[in-house]
Amino acid sequence: MATDVMATAAGQWPRLLIELAGLAPEQLENRHQPCPACGGTDRYRWDRDDGPGGWFCNQCGGRDQRGGGGSGMDLLLRLTGWDFATAARRIEAHLALPAEPGQHRPAPASPCRVGNPRRGQLESPSHSRSGSKAGRPARIPGTPPPDAPPPELGRASGQWCYTDAAGAPLFWVQRLDLLQGGRQRKVFVQRTWLDGGWHFPSRRDPFRSDWPAPRPLYRLAELERHFWAPVLITEGEKAADAAVALFPDHVVVSWCGGSQAIASVDWSPLAGRAVSLWPDADASGREAMARLSALLLELGCHVAVVLPPSCTEEDWDLVDAPGASGWDLADATWSAAEAQSYLEGHSRTVQLPEPESDDDHDLQTANGSTTVRPPAGQRSAANSPGGGEPFVCLGYDSDGYFYQPRSTGQVVRLGSSAHGGVNLCRLAPLAYWETLYPNKRGVNWTAAASDLFCRQATIGMFDPDLLRGRGIWWDEGRCVLHLGDRLVVDGEPRPLSTTLNSRFHYQRGAALVGTADAQPLSDEEALLVLTLADRFHWEVPASAMLLAGWVTLAPICGALRWRPHLWLSGPAGSGKSHLFERFCGVLLADMARVFVGSVTEAGIRQTLRSDALPVLIDEAESNEREDQQRIQAILALARVASSESRAAIVKGSPAGEVARYSVRSMFLLSSIATGLKQGADRRRFAPLNLRNPSELPQQQREAHWQALDRDLEQLITPAFANRLIARTVALIPVIRRSIVVCSQVAAAHFDSQALGDQYGTLLAGAWSLQASRVPSAAEVQSLIDGADWSSYRESTEVPDERRCLNRILQHQLRVESEERTVVTRTVLELVELVSSALPSPMEPVRPADVADLLARHGLRVREGELLISNSAEAIGRMLADTAWVTNWGAILSRLPGASRSLLVHFRGLGSSRAVALPLAMLTGPGALEGAVF
Repeated sequence: MATDVMATAAGQWPRLLIELAGLAPEQLENRHQPCPACGGTDRYRWDRDDGPGGWFCNQCGGRDQRGGGGSGMDLLLRLTGWDFATAARRIEAHLALPAEPGQHRPAPASPCRVGNPRRGQLESPSHSRSGSKAGRPARIPGTPPPDAPPPELGRASGQWCYTDAAGAPLFWVQRLDLLQGGRQRKVFVQRTWLDGGWHFPSRRDPFRSDWPAPRPLYRLAELERHFWAPVLITEGEKAADAAVALFPDHVVVSWCGGSQAIASVDWSPLAGRAVSLWPDADASGREAMARLSALLLELGCHVAVVLPPSCTEEDWDLVDAPGASGWDLADATWSAAEAQSYLEGHSRTVQLPEPESDDDHDLQTANGSTTVRPPAGQRSAANSPGGGEPFVCLGYDSDGYFYQPRSTGQVVRLGSSAHGGVNLCRLAPLAYWETLYPNKRGVNWTAAASDLFCRQATIGMFDPDLLRGRGIWWDEGRCVLHLGDRLVVDGEPRPLSTTLNSRFHYQRGAALVGTADAQPLSDEEALLVLTLADRFHWEVPASAMLLAGWVTLAPICGALRWRPHLWLSGPAGSGKSHLFERFCGVLLADMARVFVGSVTEAGIRQTLRSDALPVLIDEAESNEREDQQRIQAILALARVASSESRAAIVKGSPAGEVARYSVRSMFLLSSIATGLKQGADRRRFAPLNLRNPSELPQQQREAHWQALDRDLEQLITPAFANRLIARTVALIPVIRRSIVVCSQVAAAHFDSQALGDQYGTLLAGAWSLQASRVPSAAEVQSLIDGADWSSYRESTEVPDERRCLNRILQHQLRVESEERTVVTRTVLELVELVSSALPSPMEPVRPADVADLLARHGLRVREGELLISNSAEAIGRMLADTAWVTNWGAILSRLPGASRSLLVHFRGLGSSRAVALPLAMLTGPGALEGAVF
């Protein structure tokens, strides 16, 4: 038989090594790379796909394993630790070859089917349903053309078509009722597509032509089409067809090969579905459904078994059920309503057994529930952090597989080729792997990796948005305080390793103090925060309310739908350092990440990881070009963090891997001047400006700071901060409802939903310092009316297109006068001079010279319009270091009255496309609204 195996495996070694040994496709390329057997960097290559396959390693290759080449079988033996006979049996099963007479073979270890720790104990039949003799090689059938007619029925009493998920035919199964020795006997044959037609298998064939395992389910296309419907599985295609009419609300499926071919079927399309099993009323039916139940439970299915007619629950515990003589659904005479009634009354839920329970029976029923026992070695622990499993599978993404070991609590990413001994011991102790995957050398790491790949496939794609680090979160109506080494859920402390009924994964981090079990502040005590914030000298008094609201909400930023940011600015001596360090820094305790100076976006992102903690950046200056680019990158990070959406930052690596980051922080930046350039940033950052200290007499200024410094020292303490955070956490449900009310009122007041979200959220934070209840709309309106908001409205309501135009119009150009002197004028002044019908006699420059100068800068006045070139380099220099430098033409075309012009000639530059703007909008009232200096 070994000869047949090697002959059939010829040319299939890349596939076999991928599916049996767990190699990645790139490890089977003819290029130097690390050896999958001994490691290294470039000592190995795969150099032959056909025939027996071929590989070379100058370290472990060759017969003496001192360097040289080998065949595909040789590499399989080295990677798996199997002996030759074991490998031959595995290949035989995987390629669906017939076994020797009287010999049972293990089921194929295909990655597309969920396996078990000892998959080989799940046996497939010793011969096919078509009666093929052992010893014949397999011939892989082809895919029939879409218009291929069904095979001729001939002597068959029925036939059934197996399709792919899209409904395209793959092969047919025919049933023949033969009379042998005076007894009726059922024979099933597979009609596969060979040599341009439907092949009928014969004992005289020198080959086998069955469809290779794992085979599709019968009625797979219906299963995919009705993905929401419950599933009913019957034994045999005839019973499935009968059940379709009886159970119109179900998707009915079956499989080919009978009760002994369960291991040869791809059951993965059923993952996560509600499945009812209707066995034939005989011993083989009961045993088949017991094995199938084990497989479906591992796929995450909700499984129930139906007791057939004439079969009681006591009968079901026996090997032979009296009175059950092979009855199946094809024999039913029910109506659809009667069938549904029987199904509901005779279904028993199937569960995996407790580890300490008895193993005498494969399937037990008691009190309306059924416990299924997979064969020995095929049980897997629940995939939850609080269960018996030492790690949790989180899913896969491209070539990465993600796990959360209970020992560390942190998420681990392993590439497909990294599932070796050292890395798997990061997930669980060595004893765990030795128990589940033993071999002669200790642990069969390849089998372990194969099963992990299958388990990850059932989990699905890894979603980084479901990872949650330290911080305060809102989890489906619960407040979860994640302090790194423990959770506090609705005030109840829990170890991080306990199971939390949540779709999110909370991973371990460095321990935080958080609330330190402090008593929350009362309303009167909390008001002190707002009072002290108001004692700083602000250019706009409303800034105190916004700062107090931000400091209150920042620790719970993970529980908010909108996260507003602040930019604190002021000249030297205005108190920025006091405010930043002695007020904000102390009140946020260890629930914030503080940075100073030239921090980068990547540094912040990698420090936060999946934490929901506020970010404070001092000395966020934008003096040099490099600093401006760095700050703009940080602002882009803050923009993504503002809203609770699935928006994420995606980064690629040189190796082709993709990493996604979801940031959920509130930002506070401090500098002498703000660096907010884009309209999107102005809508997300509230600028808070401190007054110039020189505006106050020195003696008054010194007395003010001495008193404020003394009060900050006495009142704003770490203990006070813990109590403030405890109050905010306790009020999260109230604050979330308050934000809704405040945002609606603010949006109506500012006539802008963006401003409503920004300032409404901060107002809700400030309100929570005064009261422990949700405010009314009238109370919020009173709060807004008590402050001057004009500066905040002006900073955000000017659109980007107007600010872009103003940047161009304010640019200064030097022009030579008639007296050969050089004068400086803005672009707007020059445009007005050229367009004026009666130039001022006092103006030293001639309009003709000005028109030439404007044309050389991509600007032209024509028939009441200003034409601005879309490609002039001079305009690009005017807009340097702005967001509009590459696309000002598209931005300016949004202005009212703007139009796109065809090719326009600019003297000294040539022709280019341009945007035409009415001169009236440049020189009329409000022309410099939102000026950018």
